[in-house]
Amino acid sequence: MKATILSNQPAPPDSLAEIHRFEFVLDDGTGTLVNERISLRTARVIVENLPDGNAFIKMLRSIVATETTGYDQLNNSVYLDDHAPGGDGVDGTWPRRWTGSDRSKTLT
Repeated sequence: MKATILSNQPAPPDSLAEIHRFEFVLDDGTGTLVNERISLRTARVIVENLPDGNAFIKMLRSIVATETTGYDQLNNSVYLDDHAPGGDGVDGTWPRRWTGSDRSKTLT
């Protein structure tokens, strides 16, 4: 997976600084890109509760570790997973996909 910070938007003047938002794109290598936004506050909560290793968490850790004055320097930053593409670093079965429409089937 690859995570890229596209831009950041400061919090409105009457809001808390933790409302600062970051727009990013996730690319899992399957051809479907996911564009999202996340607030600094949400990034802090996720970083406190999830281990490092994938591109998304690396990106969030970078956001949380950066001083407010450095946010613009994060734009266009790219973060990659620690494990090899197509594997989850443990058993090589990530990403998992349904093999059919029957929910009783196992994931491959």
